[in-house]
This record gives sequence, C-alpha cells and structure tokens, in this order.
Amino acid sequence: MKLAVIGAGIVGVATAFELLEDGHEVSLYERHRTVAEGASFAQAGLLWPCMANPWGAAAFADALQLGFSRPGFAALDIKGSLLSSTTRWGRRHRKHAKLGAAVDALPALQALEALSMQRMQQVLERFELDGQFTQSWLLPFRKEPTAAALYELTRRLSAASIEYEQLTPEQAREREPGLASDAALSGALHLPQAWAGNGRFFAQGLLHALVEQGLDFRPNQAIDAMQPGAGGVQLKSGAETTRFDAVVVCAGAQAPSLLQPHGIKLPTAAVEGFTISAPIAEETLAPRGSIVDLERGYALTRFGNRLRISGGAQLGHASDETRTDQAGHYLITELLELFPGSIQRAESTLQHWQGARMTMPDGLPVVGPSGLPGIWLNTAHGGYGWSLAMGSARHLALQIAGAESPVDSAAFALQR
Repeated sequence: MKLAVIGAGIVGVATAFELLEDGHEVSLYERHRTVAEGASFAQAGLLWPCMANPWGAAAFADALQLGFSRPGFAALDIKGSLLSSTTRWGRRHRKHAKLGAAVDALPALQALEALSMQRMQQVLERFELDGQFTQSWLLPFRKEPTAAALYELTRRLSAASIEYEQLTPEQAREREPGLASDAALSGALHLPQAWAGNGRFFAQGLLHALVEQGLDFRPNQAIDAMQPGAGGVQLKSGAETTRFDAVVVCAGAQAPSLLQPHGIKLPTAAVEGFTISAPIAEETLAPRGSIVDLERGYALTRFGNRLRISGGAQLGHASDETRTDQAGHYLITELLELFPGSIQRAESTLQHWQGARMTMPDGLPVVGPSGLPGIWLNTAHGGYGWSLAMGSARHLALQIAGAESPVDSAAFALQR
C-alpha cells in the first residue's frame, strides 16, 4: 500500500520503519526541517523500564503516597479556571489515578514495552546507530521509605522480572562515586539492566538509514487537512494534495486539530516539562549511569560528555518566564546537590529546553484505528514516547496488516 506517516518524532520515524519493513511505500511528513524537533528534541532519555519512569502513568505514584512526599515542583501543576479545558482534563486525570487505572493497565503496558525492546534490539543489530545508550539506573531515597512503600516498589519490579538491588547509602556511593558525601540519602534501589539513551540521535540515524532504503521524507511540510474517502485519504499540504491508501497520525500537538473536523475528539493535554543539558566538567564527579529520583520528580541522564537533567510537569501555564526560571533553578540545584562539580555552570554552556508531552488522561498512548476509514493513530505517548516508540510502531503495523499482535489492542484504543 501507499502510506503516509504524519509527524517525524521518535514515534513517527519508528512507524515509518515498521511500515517499510512490511513492504509498503511510505512517505513521512514533518512540519519542521528535520526529525525529532518537537517533543522528541531534548527528552529525558529514559528508555526501560517504563514502570520507573517518573512521568509515566504506571510509575510508582500510588506507592509514593504510601510514604514519600514530593515537593511542589515534582507534581503536575495545572493552572486554569474552574471550567477551563485544562482543569477539566486535570479532573479526568485525577479520576483515573484514584481508580488505579494505571495499575490495571500494567500487563498491557509491559507487553508493549517488551515488544518495543525486542524491536529496538533488532534495529540496533541491523543498523549502526548512535543512540548514546547507557545502562544502569540508581533510584535514590532521600528519606527512609515506609515498609509498605518499599514492599510495593520491589514487588512490582519482581513481578515485571526487573532485576534490582537494594543499597545502603554507602553502597550507593560505591556504585556512583560522584555522589556528594553530604547529600541526604537513606538508601537506594539499583536497576543494573535499565536503559537510557538519546532518542533524538537514534531517530536521526534511523531516518538516514530509511531514506537509503526508499523512504520518502518530506520535511517542512505541515499537513493542513485530511480527507478520508472510499478511494483512500487525501492529504493537503500547502497547495499540494496527495492521495494515500492510508495515513498514520503520529503528530503530537497537531493530532487533535487534524481529527476534530471529522468529529473525533482526542482528549489530550500538552503537559510541559523542562530539561537542562550541560557539558561534564569533571568525569570522576559525574554519574556513571542514570539517576531517577521518584520523590523529587526528575531524571539525570548522561549522553557522551554531557549531562541532562529533566523534571517538572505543568499544564496551562502558557509562556510563564517566572515558572521557567524557577524550573531551571530547581533542576540545577538538584543536580549539584547530588553531583557537585560535575558540570560546567557557565550560562553559555547550558542548553535549556521546554517541551510538551501530549498526554491522555490515563497517561497511556493511543495506538490503533481512528474510526475514520484509512486513518490510523499512533500518538499521545505522554512520558512514554521514547520507551514505547518501537513497540507502538510494530503493534500498529500488525493491526494495519490484519495480523495478531502480542499486545492487547483494547488497552490503547481510542475508545477505551
């Protein structure tokens, strides 16, 4: 079939790969000049496991409530009037959390995650891609967790066959020698097999490989409208209209506006987060692996000779420079509290980024048919974009082919 993919973030590029693998003729549309320039540009880099992702729906949020306390910046901060769309979305989000929907969805999420890691491994074996991958996560505990919270954390890790070690403060510092000796630390969990990586580098490398294999990449081409019909789907981009047998919408922020004219409402919200990337000043003082602080809501990852700290979650704040400055101060303070002297602090060397993660109220992506003929969805991955990109793409490709998928389609359907 002649297929189009709208949106060349990590998920869009992965989708183009899977469709090409199945023998389709694929065009990849991107409104920016190249891939991964939107929400994928400077994401945290946490890849596996999803369960310990601080911005994922199935993170240990309810376990945190059993004994941990989170500072204000770490929690989702929603701003809006009582009847605003952001406030209404926030109420739906809290309702899902209260009902434990994330826990119920864990089996399906883990199946999608396993498929993603399997496809990722196959891609890395096939192509020589620079994803700046690192292994090992350390989850520090600033205060002693309650026995119930610690039990729940470790029980879920064991149930998902995720290897972990429980460390004392001394053992944590042996694992990460750069940890400040005076930083408050009651212990840590170490996940030796966990992955992190630079999703933007991976997407760029994969795109280059796909273009050589016949992918029709169309940068700087925003889609203005879609028109499904019996003969396929017409895509309008500027003055050009092109017919395709089917279209996959991987665009994040643009997805709702493309679907709304056809009566499909995608109940997403643009949950914004912040990252700061900085050159490493002293190798011995920098973390060896990734640091994921579930209490304070941030992740510290390293890509080559640079560190990136990511944190914060806000909705409805628009362009609030005060909030942005506060985020930068918070993240740098947290980084230097744990790893003093690890980065070059000159403002000219710091890369600040603020990006939106299109998120459903339950935090899970939408992967499957849209309800419109010829239009498929692979979007709204929230905090899981990099983690689930390859698996979501394969799961969707199997649905398009009418083949059986190892993933429960109902868990990620638009109608759930």
